[in-house]
Amino acid sequence: MRNLQAVTDTYNGLNALCFGGRLRPCLIRLAPSIVNEHGQRLAGAWNQEDWSIGIDSALLDYPRLLVGTLLHEMTHQECWQQDRIAGHGPFFVAAASRVAALLDIPAPTSNTASTWPYPVPRQLLKEF
Repeated sequence: MRNLQAVTDTYNGLNALCFGGRLRPCLIRLAPSIVNEHGQRLAGAWNQEDWSIGIDSALLDYPRLLVGTLLHEMTHQECWQQDRIAGHGPFFVAAASRVAALLDIPAPTSNTASTWPYPVPRQLLKEF
């Protein structure tokens, strides 16, 4: 993937495939780095305040990581959109497990939710 349009197209494809098209359109931002409130660098982040997903632009050169990061952040979006719940707790694990079942990939546990779906299975990339 080389540009924002490709990321947006991937978002739309994942929304249709994994979320039944239920996710409201959001702003996707590419940034040279994304840092959380603790100063940790992140691959991506869901921001419910401005309804956006930030993606580290370095991931444009790593489609497997980009797709996984986008899927992870879209799962956060679903949790927020449906239940106004953030984080990697039981709601995230349940939502990610539904997506994992659709994609025939491993589901997260409470211990692996923050890094799900890594590594991203190669069959997922064939879709995008």
